[in-house]
Amino acid sequence: MAVLGRFAIMPCRPLQNAAELPAGLEPYRQTDVFTEDSIPAGLRKDHCTKSGVWGLIQVAEGRLRYCVTDPRRVGVELILTPESRPAVVEPEILHHVVSLGPVRFHVQFYRQPVESVPLCRFEELATRENQRRGDAAATEPQD
Repeated sequence: MAVLGRFAIMPCRPLQNAAELPAGLEPYRQTDVFTEDSIPAGLRKDHCTKSGVWGLIQVAEGRLRYCVTDPRRVGVELILTPESRPAVVEPEILHHVVSLGPVRFHVQFYRQPVESVPLCRFEELATRENQRRGDAAATEPQD
């Protein structure tokens, strides 16, 4: 491990205490595959995910530097490769990525499962009545 200012430069693979996704999260969105030429400007500068949104950065080809720059965390720079573990992106923590030559990667986003809201008694009755009326209308002869 090399230390540069407040950053620790570490290869991903041997990192033992890397952040893990909390249990119970579910994937809900995945970016397109980015290359060194198509990385959006927003990913190249400090940004963060919304509250409750975690990310996994997975490199398919090449090398990508993942930099955690948030003052609430110890600065870390990880070199991500296809052989390394994906980088975990914490909610609301500033970070950015830097291409280290030709690269292909994507980000998978995770969040807590969305709970379905139970219908109230009147909504249930209205839903059943609308279904019954729809079924009755479908069986009536057409002129």
